[in-house]
Amino acid sequence: MNLPFPRPWAALLRACACLLIAAGATLPAARAAYPEHPIRIIVPFSAGATLDLMTRAVAEQLAGELGQQVIVENRPGASGIIGADATAKAAPDGYTYMMAPFSVLAVNASLHKNLPYDNLRDFAPVALVAAAPHVLLASAQSPFKTLGDLIAYAKAHPGDLSYASAGAGSSAHLATEVLRYMTGMDMTHVPYKGTAPAYSDLIPGRVAVMIDGVGAALPRIESGQVRALGVTSPERVPVLPDVPTLAEAGAPGYDVTPWYGMVAPRDTPAAVVDTMNQAVNRALRSDALRKRFADMGLQPRGGTPAEFGQYLASETGKWRQVVRDAHVTVN
Repeated sequence: MNLPFPRPWAALLRACACLLIAAGATLPAARAAYPEHPIRIIVPFSAGATLDLMTRAVAEQLAGELGQQVIVENRPGASGIIGADATAKAAPDGYTYMMAPFSVLAVNASLHKNLPYDNLRDFAPVALVAAAPHVLLASAQSPFKTLGDLIAYAKAHPGDLSYASAGAGSSAHLATEVLRYMTGMDMTHVPYKGTAPAYSDLIPGRVAVMIDGVGAALPRIESGQVRALGVTSPERVPVLPDVPTLAEAGAPGYDVTPWYGMVAPRDTPAAVVDTMNQAVNRALRSDALRKRFADMGLQPRGGTPAEFGQYLASETGKWRQVVRDAHVTVN
């Protein structure tokens, strides 16, 4: 057979054709849809708290949305700093995220000097996930049936009462410090490593009160172990319709509504962040997740990464002012 090209050119063309075929064989791998393997979401606090329960519910829904396993990894310690630092230093490949409360994402920068990361620079905002009203709790064995009872006793016996939290700098610590400042109560902070050990002292009355997320507190309220004195949000919570807001109960103007958001390490590709954001928003619109949120007293949010980034910057500035005015410390 006569070739239309001289033999050297024919050999070269055959070689080029082989290279093109080989390159074509790699295209599916190069264009593989994200995600290709399991994703992890770091929770910077211990298992069993509202944040953990919420994240596991979201992870289950995201697994269906993304077609990959979504693993929740608890990395508690140091007011959420350990988990946040691990997230900031993770590879920005779209396979590590963090679900964290406002205390970690917006407040720690005002409470802790020399953080190993910058809350606005070292994370890529993904989505605002939920607002999480908390509730002020007293032991069912205590004499405190209302916030007014607590305020009156604390003022009559300054320094005698203590309050528990899931840790210094946690949402509960901040919410209680704002309440203490607004009402003039003199109480001693007793930080614990998570809510489980805190309840071990709250239920028998070894500490006077504690603020916790509605989702984690609800079973203990329903079982009669603790008494709900008021919710931290400006409106009552549907799952606790008979419990007043703290503003109604004796702290006019009080409004601390913790929130939870998802972030990724800085430099995570924008296209990957957008994919996760869209999956989160679809999950938050699902009937199944909305029901689970309602059962936990959570209010779904959502929105774009840019909107969450603006909100995060605004909240960081707001809490810097609160920390200064209320003299909140982590000591």
